Amino acid sequence: MYRTLDIPTADVLAEYAARLDDAHRSWPSWYTGKYANEDTPTHVEMFTWHDDRFGWIGDKSNFEVARDLIRTAADEGRTDTVVSDEQVHDCGRGTSAWDYAQLFVQVYEGGCPEDCPGTHTAECRPGCVPDVDFCLGDECEGDCHGTRAYTAAFRAAVALAQFVKDDHPFLDEDDYYDQRRQVFEGNLDEALEDVKLHYPYDSETDHQGIVEHASDCLWDLEYRDSDGHADWDGVRDAYDYGRGEHFLALGRDFLRNEISGQLALMPA
Repeated sequence: MYRTLDIPTADVLAEYAARLDDAHRSWPSWYTGKYANEDTPTHVEMFTWHDDRFGWIGDKSNFEVARDLIRTAADEGRTDTVVSDEQVHDCGRGTSAWDYAQLFVQVYEGGCPEDCPGTHTAECRPGCVPDVDFCLGDECEGDCHGTRAYTAAFRAAVALAQFVKDDHPFLDEDDYYDQRRQVFEGNLDEALEDVKLHYPYDSETDHQGIVEHASDCLWDLEYRDSDGHADWDGVRDAYDYGRGEHFLALGRDFLRNEISGQLALMPA
Protein backbone atom coordinates (compact mmCIF):
# COMPACT_ATOMS: atom_id res chain seq x y z
CA MET A 1 0.00 0.00 0.00
CA TYR A 2 1.06 3.60 -0.49
CA ARG A 3 3.28 5.27 2.04
CA THR A 4 2.41 8.39 4.06
CA LEU A 5 0.69 11.00 1.91
CA ASP A 6 1.59 14.68 1.97
CA ILE A 7 -1.25 17.08 2.74
CA PRO A 8 -1.95 19.02 -0.47
CA THR A 9 -1.16 22.73 -0.34
CA ALA A 10 -3.75 25.36 -1.21
CA ASP A 11 -2.03 25.97 -4.56
CA VAL A 12 -2.13 22.28 -5.47
CA LEU A 13 -5.80 21.98 -4.49
CA ALA A 14 -6.61 25.06 -6.57
CA GLU A 15 -4.70 23.59 -9.54
CA TYR A 16 -6.88 20.48 -9.57
CA ALA A 17 -10.05 22.46 -8.80
CA ALA A 18 -9.37 24.52 -11.95
CA ARG A 19 -10.43 21.45 -13.96
CA LEU A 20 -13.98 22.63 -13.31
CA ASP A 21 -13.35 25.11 -16.13
CA ASP A 22 -12.33 22.33 -18.54
CA ALA A 23 -15.35 20.77 -20.25
CA HIS A 24 -13.40 17.58 -20.91
CA ARG A 25 -12.30 17.11 -17.29
CA SER A 26 -15.39 18.19 -15.34
CA TRP A 27 -18.76 16.63 -14.55
CA PRO A 28 -21.93 18.76 -14.21
CA SER A 29 -24.28 18.60 -11.29
CA TRP A 30 -27.10 17.05 -13.37
CA TYR A 31 -25.52 13.70 -12.56
CA THR A 32 -26.62 14.06 -8.94
CA GLY A 33 -29.56 16.41 -9.59
CA LYS A 34 -28.93 18.22 -6.32
CA TYR A 35 -28.34 21.81 -7.37
CA ALA A 36 -30.69 24.32 -8.98
CA ASN A 37 -28.33 25.20 -11.82
CA GLU A 38 -27.95 21.87 -13.59
CA ASP A 39 -25.22 23.09 -15.95
CA THR A 40 -22.73 24.06 -13.26
CA PRO A 41 -19.74 21.66 -13.13
CA THR A 42 -19.28 20.20 -9.66
CA HIS A 43 -16.97 17.17 -10.13
CA VAL A 44 -13.53 16.92 -11.75
CA GLU A 45 -11.68 14.02 -13.34
CA MET A 46 -8.98 12.64 -11.02
CA PHE A 47 -8.00 9.17 -12.33
CA THR A 48 -8.43 7.45 -15.71
CA TRP A 49 -7.56 4.21 -17.49
CA HIS A 50 -8.18 2.24 -20.65
CA ASP A 51 -6.48 -0.86 -22.00
CA ASP A 52 -5.27 0.64 -25.26
CA ARG A 53 -2.27 2.51 -23.92
CA PHE A 54 1.07 1.69 -22.32
CA GLY A 55 0.93 1.14 -18.56
CA TRP A 56 -2.82 0.49 -18.49
CA ILE A 57 -2.63 -2.15 -15.74
CA GLY A 58 -0.94 0.37 -13.44
CA ASP A 59 -3.57 2.97 -14.34
CA LYS A 60 -6.38 0.49 -13.68
CA SER A 61 -4.90 -0.55 -10.33
CA ASN A 62 -4.47 3.08 -9.23
CA PHE A 63 -8.00 3.88 -10.44
CA GLU A 64 -9.60 1.11 -8.38
CA VAL A 65 -7.46 1.61 -5.27
CA ALA A 66 -7.98 5.38 -5.36
CA ARG A 67 -11.74 5.03 -5.87
CA ASP A 68 -12.08 2.90 -2.73
CA LEU A 69 -9.84 5.15 -0.63
CA ILE A 70 -11.60 8.33 -1.79
CA ARG A 71 -15.01 6.84 -1.00
CA THR A 72 -13.73 5.86 2.43
CA ALA A 73 -12.52 9.42 3.04
CA ALA A 74 -15.91 10.82 1.98
CA ASP A 75 -17.82 8.50 4.31
CA GLU A 76 -15.52 8.78 7.31
CA GLY A 77 -17.52 8.77 10.54
CA ARG A 78 -20.68 7.57 8.79
CA THR A 79 -22.41 4.21 8.68
CA ASP A 80 -23.76 4.64 5.12
CA THR A 81 -22.39 5.62 1.71
CA VAL A 82 -24.77 8.49 0.94
CA VAL A 83 -21.96 11.05 0.72
CA SER A 84 -19.55 8.98 -1.38
CA ASP A 85 -22.36 7.90 -3.71
CA GLU A 86 -22.90 11.58 -4.48
CA GLN A 87 -19.32 12.83 -4.46
CA VAL A 88 -17.48 9.98 -6.23
CA HIS A 89 -18.50 8.66 -9.65
CA ASP A 90 -16.69 6.23 -11.93
CA CYS A 91 -17.76 6.18 -15.57
CA GLY A 92 -16.82 3.72 -18.30
CA ARG A 93 -14.99 0.44 -18.03
CA GLY A 94 -11.77 1.34 -19.85
CA THR A 95 -11.85 -1.76 -22.04
CA SER A 96 -10.90 0.01 -25.26
CA ALA A 97 -9.74 3.34 -26.63
CA TRP A 98 -13.42 4.20 -27.16
CA ASP A 99 -14.43 3.40 -23.57
CA TYR A 100 -12.34 5.68 -21.40
CA ALA A 101 -12.84 5.03 -17.68
CA GLN A 102 -12.93 8.21 -15.60
CA LEU A 103 -13.17 8.81 -11.86
CA PHE A 104 -14.91 12.10 -11.01
CA VAL A 105 -14.77 13.67 -7.54
CA GLN A 106 -16.85 16.56 -6.19
CA VAL A 107 -14.63 19.56 -5.51
CA TYR A 108 -16.58 21.82 -3.15
CA GLU A 109 -19.00 21.27 -0.32
CA GLY A 110 -22.47 22.39 -1.35
CA GLY A 111 -23.33 24.28 -4.51
CA CYS A 112 -22.69 27.72 -5.94
CA PRO A 113 -24.98 29.25 -8.60
CA GLU A 114 -23.44 31.09 -11.54
CA ASP A 115 -24.97 34.37 -10.40
CA CYS A 116 -23.46 34.23 -6.90
CA PRO A 117 -22.98 37.90 -5.88
CA GLY A 118 -20.19 37.17 -3.44
CA THR A 119 -18.97 39.64 -0.84
CA HIS A 120 -18.30 42.98 -2.51
CA THR A 121 -15.38 45.05 -1.22
CA ALA A 122 -13.45 48.16 -2.10
CA GLU A 123 -11.57 46.07 -4.64
CA CYS A 124 -14.66 45.76 -6.83
CA ARG A 125 -14.79 47.93 -9.91
CA PRO A 126 -16.50 51.31 -9.43
CA GLY A 127 -20.27 51.13 -9.38
CA CYS A 128 -20.36 47.40 -8.79
CA VAL A 129 -23.72 46.36 -7.37
CA PRO A 130 -24.73 42.71 -6.77
CA ASP A 131 -27.11 41.31 -9.39
CA VAL A 132 -26.98 44.48 -11.49
CA ASP A 133 -25.69 44.69 -15.07
CA PHE A 134 -23.08 41.99 -15.75
CA CYS A 135 -21.08 42.19 -12.54
CA LEU A 136 -22.12 39.14 -10.57
CA GLY A 137 -19.21 38.71 -8.19
CA ASP A 138 -16.65 37.34 -10.64
CA GLU A 139 -14.53 40.47 -10.26
CA CYS A 140 -14.99 40.83 -6.52
CA GLU A 141 -13.13 39.38 -3.56
CA GLY A 142 -14.78 36.93 -1.22
CA ASP A 143 -17.23 35.32 -3.63
CA CYS A 144 -18.16 31.71 -2.95
CA HIS A 145 -15.75 30.42 -5.59
CA GLY A 146 -12.91 31.53 -3.35
CA THR A 147 -14.25 30.69 0.08
CA ARG A 148 -16.04 27.35 -0.26
CA ALA A 149 -14.56 24.38 1.55
CA TYR A 150 -13.11 21.46 -0.38
CA THR A 151 -14.72 18.07 0.20
CA ALA A 152 -12.79 15.43 2.10
CA ALA A 153 -13.12 13.26 -1.01
CA PHE A 154 -11.41 15.88 -3.17
CA ARG A 155 -8.60 16.42 -0.67
CA ALA A 156 -7.96 12.66 -0.56
CA ALA A 157 -8.09 12.43 -4.36
CA VAL A 158 -5.53 15.22 -4.79
CA ALA A 159 -3.21 13.66 -2.22
CA LEU A 160 -3.37 10.30 -4.02
CA ALA A 161 -2.87 11.88 -7.45
CA GLN A 162 0.16 13.79 -6.19
CA PHE A 163 1.61 10.62 -4.67
CA VAL A 164 1.41 8.85 -8.04
CA LYS A 165 2.84 11.89 -9.80
CA ASP A 166 5.76 12.63 -7.47
CA ASP A 167 6.53 9.60 -5.27
CA HIS A 168 5.63 6.22 -6.74
CA PRO A 169 3.81 4.99 -9.86
CA PHE A 170 1.52 2.59 -7.93
CA LEU A 171 -0.72 3.26 -4.97
CA ASP A 172 -0.71 -0.44 -4.08
CA GLU A 173 2.14 -2.54 -5.52
CA ASP A 174 0.57 -5.84 -4.45
CA ASP A 175 -2.64 -5.01 -6.27
CA TYR A 176 -0.71 -4.00 -9.41
CA TYR A 177 1.39 -7.17 -9.48
CA ASP A 178 -1.65 -9.37 -8.82
CA GLN A 179 -3.51 -7.78 -11.72
CA ARG A 180 -0.49 -8.04 -14.01
CA ARG A 181 -0.07 -11.73 -13.12
CA GLN A 182 -3.72 -12.45 -13.96
CA VAL A 183 -3.42 -10.74 -17.35
CA PHE A 184 -0.14 -12.51 -18.10
CA GLU A 185 -1.58 -15.91 -17.22
CA GLY A 186 -4.45 -15.39 -19.64
CA ASN A 187 -2.13 -14.22 -22.43
CA LEU A 188 0.30 -17.08 -21.75
CA ASP A 189 -2.46 -19.70 -21.96
CA GLU A 190 -3.54 -18.32 -25.34
CA ALA A 191 0.03 -18.31 -26.65
CA LEU A 192 0.66 -21.88 -25.45
CA GLU A 193 -2.51 -23.12 -27.14
CA ASP A 194 -1.33 -21.48 -30.35
CA VAL A 195 2.17 -22.96 -30.15
CA LYS A 196 0.73 -26.40 -29.38
CA LEU A 197 -1.00 -26.41 -32.77
CA HIS A 198 2.42 -26.56 -34.43
CA TYR A 199 2.97 -30.03 -32.94
CA PRO A 200 -0.22 -31.94 -33.85
CA TYR A 201 1.26 -35.37 -33.08
CA ASP A 202 2.14 -34.53 -29.46
CA SER A 203 -0.39 -35.82 -26.95
CA GLU A 204 -2.00 -33.68 -24.26
CA THR A 205 0.20 -35.51 -21.75
CA ASP A 206 3.24 -34.48 -23.79
CA HIS A 207 1.99 -30.88 -23.82
CA GLN A 208 1.63 -30.79 -20.05
CA GLY A 209 5.10 -32.29 -19.62
CA ILE A 210 6.58 -29.75 -22.04
CA VAL A 211 5.00 -26.84 -20.16
CA GLU A 212 6.30 -28.22 -16.87
CA HIS A 213 9.87 -28.45 -18.22
CA ALA A 214 9.57 -24.93 -19.69
CA SER A 215 7.90 -23.36 -16.65
CA ASP A 216 10.91 -21.35 -15.42
CA CYS A 217 11.56 -19.90 -18.87
CA LEU A 218 7.87 -19.15 -19.40
CA TRP A 219 7.41 -17.31 -16.11
CA ASP A 220 10.54 -15.25 -16.75
CA LEU A 221 8.60 -13.70 -19.64
CA GLU A 222 6.20 -12.06 -17.19
CA TYR A 223 8.81 -9.52 -16.15
CA ARG A 224 9.56 -8.37 -19.69
CA ASP A 225 6.37 -6.35 -20.07
CA SER A 226 4.60 -4.07 -17.61
CA ASP A 227 1.17 -4.83 -19.09
CA GLY A 228 1.28 -8.62 -18.84
CA HIS A 229 1.91 -9.25 -22.54
CA ALA A 230 3.25 -12.75 -23.33
CA ASP A 231 5.67 -12.40 -26.25
CA TRP A 232 4.80 -15.13 -28.76
CA ASP A 233 8.40 -15.64 -29.91
CA GLY A 234 9.53 -15.91 -26.30
CA VAL A 235 6.79 -18.44 -25.55
CA ARG A 236 7.73 -20.48 -28.64
CA ASP A 237 11.43 -20.53 -27.70
CA ALA A 238 10.61 -21.59 -24.13
CA TYR A 239 8.19 -24.23 -25.42
CA ASP A 240 10.79 -25.63 -27.84
CA TYR A 241 13.30 -25.83 -25.00
CA GLY A 242 10.74 -27.59 -22.76
CA ARG A 243 9.80 -29.95 -25.59
CA GLY A 244 13.42 -31.00 -26.05
CA GLU A 245 13.80 -31.60 -22.32
CA HIS A 246 10.51 -33.49 -22.15
CA PHE A 247 11.36 -36.00 -24.88
CA LEU A 248 14.95 -36.31 -23.65
CA ALA A 249 13.57 -37.29 -20.25
CA LEU A 250 11.24 -39.81 -21.89
CA GLY A 251 14.21 -41.30 -23.74
CA ARG A 252 16.22 -41.63 -20.54
CA ASP A 253 13.30 -43.32 -18.81
CA PHE A 254 12.95 -45.77 -21.67
CA LEU A 255 16.63 -46.71 -21.62
CA ARG A 256 16.54 -47.23 -17.86
CA ASN A 257 13.74 -49.77 -18.11
CA GLU A 258 14.65 -53.46 -17.95
CA ILE A 259 15.20 -55.11 -21.35
CA SER A 260 14.62 -58.85 -21.55
CA GLY A 261 17.96 -60.71 -21.33
CA GLN A 262 19.93 -57.61 -20.27
CA LEU A 263 20.75 -55.85 -17.03
CA ALA A 264 18.74 -52.69 -16.29
CA LEU A 265 20.76 -49.49 -16.69
CA MET A 266 21.31 -47.65 -13.41
CA PRO A 267 20.68 -43.91 -13.14
CA ALA A 268 23.89 -41.86 -13.39
